[in-house]
Amino acid sequence: MKRIFTAFQGCALMLLSPVVLAITWWYYAPKYGWTLPFDLAPVLTTAESLWRWVCGLLLAVPLFLAFLWIAQKRAERQRMRAIAEAVAAGPTIALLPRSDWKKVDPEGVQLWARLADALPHDQQISFEVGGSDQHSFFALHGSEEGLRAAYTQVKAEWPTVQRRPLGVESAPDPAHLPEGWHLWWAECSPVNWNKPIQALSDDPLRSVLVELNGVTGQGHGLVQIVAKRNFGFLKKLGKAAFSARDEVVDSKGIRHLRGTEAKELEKRAQQSFLDVTVRAVGMADTPERAQGIARGLGRAMAASFSQSNPIRVMKEGKDPERVVARVLGNIGSWSADELAWLGHLVGGDMQSVAPRLQSASARALPAPPEMRIGPQHQIARIRWD
Repeated sequence: MKRIFTAFQGCALMLLSPVVLAITWWYYAPKYGWTLPFDLAPVLTTAESLWRWVCGLLLAVPLFLAFLWIAQKRAERQRMRAIAEAVAAGPTIALLPRSDWKKVDPEGVQLWARLADALPHDQQISFEVGGSDQHSFFALHGSEEGLRAAYTQVKAEWPTVQRRPLGVESAPDPAHLPEGWHLWWAECSPVNWNKPIQALSDDPLRSVLVELNGVTGQGHGLVQIVAKRNFGFLKKLGKAAFSARDEVVDSKGIRHLRGTEAKELEKRAQQSFLDVTVRAVGMADTPERAQGIARGLGRAMAASFSQSNPIRVMKEGKDPERVVARVLGNIGSWSADELAWLGHLVGGDMQSVAPRLQSASARALPAPPEMRIGPQHQIARIRWD
């Protein structure tokens, strides 16, 4: 908007300056006997047509600026639509943690702080955990470019993690559910934007895995953490901190509370923030059971966080397109540290909670040099007779 107003001022000055100079010269020339460098009679005889030209130009300027604004908005919508299509058509890979990993501490996970800077501009990535009593898995979904950047950071966080294509035997495709199946989703987000999100347990993801492992029969649960970088939330926190300090109050107690609130906001503003949609999805053979799976996952996540800024189900529905395309729905602003409580892989301590969790069976390392076979080695031929 600032660039549009600057362009408008420049165009207005360019158009109005010659008009003002001509009117000034025309007004003062007869009084002081100034002589014009050109004959004014043709101009005066065509004053009506000249005025029409001036009015037409003055009308064309706002129309041209409105056209530029509409064209800019249309280009932005097309760019966001292209990003959404690339994410929707992108691949999904399964993340296989080692079964002999030590316990993963969410407070030490720095994955989302790196993803906030590594992801392509305005592109979202979906970190997913799903399953039932038969299969459980971790997965990543995004565009080709976004998935490559995200997996690089996952591999940097957990070097021994392995990737595999996500098979249909592990998770039913929400776009092509089995015949007679139904889908329901519930989107969760924090209630207050200006308060930190605090976990009640040492690992809130444990309750999600327990809930998934309790899905039996013809049913499947899925949790999608769809996130992209937020660039305006830090400014919003800064304004809130300034307002808290600038408020004039007579009570010393209230003044102290406002100062404490401002310090918390300033401390929180030192982190990276992401726009996040946490979506619990239920897929089952009946609509009631699909709703029960989705709402059960939502309640399990909500119960794992403090009531100082509770997590609540904000929106529900059955449109599968939101799940398939991994679009951002009900958005909450999470810091990188807060999102790490839900978005992380698990160690071997979770095998008792999710015994069917897909894990890497062996370390994926190349063979040692003495075991490698090269062209210089003589290989014996096998005789079948």
